[in-house]
Amino acid sequence: MNSGFANISVNMKLALGFGTVLFFTAILALVGWTSLDKLIYRTDRIGNITELSNNLTNLRVARLQYMLTDGDETAAQNMQSKLDVFRTHQQSLLTQFTNPLNLKPLGELADITRDYEASLNRMRAAYQAGAKVRGEMATHAGAASQTIESLNTAVMQMDPSEPARFDQALLVNTARQDLLLVGNEVRGYTAKPDEKTEKAVFQLLDTAISHLDKLKSAFDAGNRERITQLETALRNYRASIDAFKVTTQTAGAVRKDLTTQGAAIVKLGEELYGIQMQLAKADTAKARNLQIGCVVLVMLFGILAAVIITRQITRPLRDTLAIVERIASG
Repeated sequence: MNSGFANISVNMKLALGFGTVLFFTAILALVGWTSLDKLIYRTDRIGNITELSNNLTNLRVARLQYMLTDGDETAAQNMQSKLDVFRTHQQSLLTQFTNPLNLKPLGELADITRDYEASLNRMRAAYQAGAKVRGEMATHAGAASQTIESLNTAVMQMDPSEPARFDQALLVNTARQDLLLVGNEVRGYTAKPDEKTEKAVFQLLDTAISHLDKLKSAFDAGNRERITQLETALRNYRASIDAFKVTTQTAGAVRKDLTTQGAAIVKLGEELYGIQMQLAKADTAKARNLQIGCVVLVMLFGILAAVIITRQITRPLRDTLAIVERIASG
């Protein structure tokens, strides 16, 4: 092999030398490019986690806006759009993250995301049910008010000389005042449901219903139907308030679930972020070690190649010079 290499021309030997240098340079460039590509990939994954956290924040803000507007449809659509963005991004992570370390938290994140979406749907259903019940409460309150005014009209049409007229007017006025007090308390309860306002509403409504016994005994059979209608309206009113209480309790429970699930999503996001940082450090250390190793190997092989090529070029020159010197010395 040495004799064959020695027979190669000087130009070819120089070309081989420069080619070797270029080859090792290309190896260094390839190692550097590969290391940089891994770091870019890891940075992109960190960016994916950060974007997921931002999407969750946007979803939480949209949920709070929906709650503050008491289930406004525009706010509901905005919340749904934020949910779709969050879910789409979360699902895309399953295809972008390939390291086995990421699979467990990603699987848990997918499960919690489904639970979070289900809770949002439950909350939306609760607010829709609450809006429907508030409409029913207004209807029953209106029916009760109309019946009371009908009774009042009947009393006012009685002969002023009748002894029962004054007592019946007082009872009708009491029923009117009871309904007004209930309505005022209901407005406060629906605006800010709590145990205190809830208790006050039911106490006032039960008092209003209990006063119907005096109406029944004071009015004749001709007005009995109106009193029955009033009692039906008040009892339906109470049933609607009961239904509103249920929707409020449901919404409160869902809010707690959403808080817990949101915190779990944040925790998993932080876990994934921590994993990416660990992998980034490992990739950086690996890239640094690989580059150092390649530089050392390239230098060693470069020096070895330089020595071999130099010898292959200078040895024939020395031999030729020695022959010339012998010829010159005769």
